[in-house]
Amino acid sequence: MKDLRDINVVREVKSNMHATFDTPQGKEVMAFLEQTCCWYQSVFVPNSPEMTMINDGKRQVLATIKTILALSPEQLVLLVKQKEE
Repeated sequence: MKDLRDINVVREVKSNMHATFDTPQGKEVMAFLEQTCCWYQSVFVPNSPEMTMINDGKRQVLATIKTILALSPEQLVLLVKQKEE
């Protein structure tokens, strides 16, 4: 696993994410992920706690990708360090 407390690692990951998702094809992939990972709808599935948890997990992965794309490397390192406390 990559050490996201290391600014150089974060810069590399962020650069790779932008190389992937800032292309026309990457934007199509992001739109697909938003649809399939409950980005625009509730993760709650009545009478199915297992599916609710699965949907929440998918949404958390997409939220992580979007956070990496949106924040600066310095902000990301700080966020990771705060979560460790």
